[in-house]
Amino acid sequence: MKVFFTLCIAVAPTLVGLAQTPGSVSGRLLDEKQQPLPFATVLLRPVQDTTKVTAAQTGTDGSYRFQKVAAGRYRVTANMLGYQPQRSAPFEVGSAGVALPTLKLAPAAQQLKDVQVVGRKPLLEMQNGKMIVNVEGSVTAGATAIEVLQQVPGLLVMNDRISIAGREGVVILIDGRTTRYTDVVSVLKDFPSTNIARIEVMSQPDASYDAAGNVGVINIILKKNVDLGTNGTAAANVGYGRFAKASANLDLNHRAGKLNVFGSAGLARRKTYEQLNTERDAETPGAGYLQRSYQPRTSTPGSLRLGADYNLTSRQTLGVLVTGYANRILTEAENGVTAPNNVEVSTLNRTRRRTDTYAANLNYRLQLDSLGRELTADADYSYYGLGSLGQVQNDFNTGPNETLRNDQQVGIGLRSGRLDYRWPVRPTLKLSFGAKASQADIQSNLDFVGGAKNRIESFDFVENIKAGYAQAEGKSMGISWQAGLRGEWTDNRGHSTKNNSADARFTRSYGQLFPSLSLDRVVYKSVGLNAAYSRRIDRPGYQDLNPNVIYLDPYTQQRGNVNLTPQFSNNYKLALTYNKQPFLILNHSRTTDVISLVTRTDGPLIYSISENLDYQNSYSVSLNAPLTFAKQLTGYAGVNVARNEFAYLDGDNTTRVARTAATFYWQANVQLPHQVKVEASGFYQTAGLQGILRYQGFGSLNLGAQKSLFNERATLRLTVNDVFFSNKQRGSVTFQGNDVRFLSYSESQQARLSFSYKLGNQQLKAARKRATSLEEERGRVKTDKE
Repeated sequence: MKVFFTLCIAVAPTLVGLAQTPGSVSGRLLDEKQQPLPFATVLLRPVQDTTKVTAAQTGTDGSYRFQKVAAGRYRVTANMLGYQPQRSAPFEVGSAGVALPTLKLAPAAQQLKDVQVVGRKPLLEMQNGKMIVNVEGSVTAGATAIEVLQQVPGLLVMNDRISIAGREGVVILIDGRTTRYTDVVSVLKDFPSTNIARIEVMSQPDASYDAAGNVGVINIILKKNVDLGTNGTAAANVGYGRFAKASANLDLNHRAGKLNVFGSAGLARRKTYEQLNTERDAETPGAGYLQRSYQPRTSTPGSLRLGADYNLTSRQTLGVLVTGYANRILTEAENGVTAPNNVEVSTLNRTRRRTDTYAANLNYRLQLDSLGRELTADADYSYYGLGSLGQVQNDFNTGPNETLRNDQQVGIGLRSGRLDYRWPVRPTLKLSFGAKASQADIQSNLDFVGGAKNRIESFDFVENIKAGYAQAEGKSMGISWQAGLRGEWTDNRGHSTKNNSADARFTRSYGQLFPSLSLDRVVYKSVGLNAAYSRRIDRPGYQDLNPNVIYLDPYTQQRGNVNLTPQFSNNYKLALTYNKQPFLILNHSRTTDVISLVTRTDGPLIYSISENLDYQNSYSVSLNAPLTFAKQLTGYAGVNVARNEFAYLDGDNTTRVARTAATFYWQANVQLPHQVKVEASGFYQTAGLQGILRYQGFGSLNLGAQKSLFNERATLRLTVNDVFFSNKQRGSVTFQGNDVRFLSYSESQQARLSFSYKLGNQQLKAARKRATSLEEERGRVKTDKE
């Protein structure tokens, strides 16, 4: 690990020195208002041979530089969308560097308001081996991120668990950042969809990404503010299903000179509900347990994000980012249990949960030259305060009632550092190197009072991960390729106590290598072929390891398992694209030591716990077809067929289960006159497997309409999700003699009205977006066990 850091730091001064060598050409671009023009293209051509072209891009202050220019007579030409091209006068390059006069670009003659845009992004694209789902223009995307994820072909959300083609282990990122030590599903339930532009699905991430995620990575890309000056967006929406809900968001950006300041704030109040009914057999023939749980949930999430970037020089940028998130959730669960011998129990579980988090990031970016050599560094710290206080009232028809108190407090401290170096050796070869180190310190305390026995339990967990990677990408013989190798070393230790006495300790250390390879080739005109391989890991979640018992009712619990080990997978993919849209995708994976949620019994008590199964084989094929008609209709329809095979030890025998399932999905929108767009989307999932859980078929249909107002600065949208209220999951779990059947559904049927308005100047360029190193460490810890 030290070698990576030493190498990158040692190389940096040498490369910086190259920027000062003789024979360089530099200059600056401004617009008609004397403001810098960042990210414009500048071309350097010899006067005598204009076929020899060297390209560069302007920095955030509008400056550009060409290195190692041979002696001769040259011109530069500057181009930027929306501006007229500008060409310099001829100039001579000798042994000394040349500083050119500032070039000023005038706006193009045609005005944007006179241009009718008829082309729209397809809803599905394939770029660099990634499937892109462009949800920014979707009318029926939903109000929260968890609803937007339903737009991803083949993705299912069942019982707060996310899977693709029947496989769990998806890593969720937001703008390149994931929450590996938080309850990511709870975050997505309250994350506003108005900020989301698109979703990237990477079944084969490259070596620069963490190796976690045996199914791959889903990256939720937020909308970028691309304007100079002071500008932003304000949005609000109201909705109603069984309960009312509302939210508001404000995003602002101010950029002047070398300084860019940006921020956003959001506030919401949502009331929803979840229904879960289960049946299970008892040891006595003909007897069983029937449980019904109705859980209304009121949440008031608030978020704040503040940051600034400062251009130290034309090639150096220093940034700081501070984020905060707070949520208060009140759940008033009503549980009814019918047990053998005519025992009936009514349980009222009133739980208040809080989440208070804050994070800070300091980042540095150095452009070593105009050819793309770059060094970036990030340092992060974050803290999460999670807690819940539950008051449980059990009313028995056969005996005295009881009152319980369940108090759990969790503190999570995270720190991380990362260094990355990118080196375009030549136009057909690029190298990347990086190193990263992170540490998580987690403390959990549970105080359970009442019932047959009081419990005081604690669990301390520390995890250190050190990683380094090397990657190369290039193009030769018509094939674009990318090959990488990532190494990760993990040290973790845990210590649990029960009733203030030592109970259990564990330590684990392991190192692994994770190779990846991707090949792309155009086989015929608009037809492309992609082949990829990667090895991935999924480490046990913190709450999956935590042995503390979570009480639900007198007959139901959730427990952790300190004996869980990581699962590893080898993934293979072959994809065929047409016009850069995914057409046919074949996937195969084999995962060993599969982490799966199972159910066990302890007398009359049933509890859920995560365990390592033997292996899982998965085979899938996806077929997608774009929908286009007379430029007014766009969309896609597709099907994913997957077969999953599981093997696990059932007593002394190995049991194998397998099932083939299909997911049908579609989305279509029609552009009508008067800037009105209507859309229909939905899916249908046939019966299949999620882990060892067998489920029946279910689906959903969503409808929506949208109108642009005030010269397209405002948008009014009306949607109805799950029109027929058909998104209900039914299924069963059979494991080691236990047979559990369930019915689960939530407030998926909702009507929603939203309004957004763009503030300030909408035509100038804006702040950079970045991923911080620490936020790639979050996502494996859950505030509640699933």
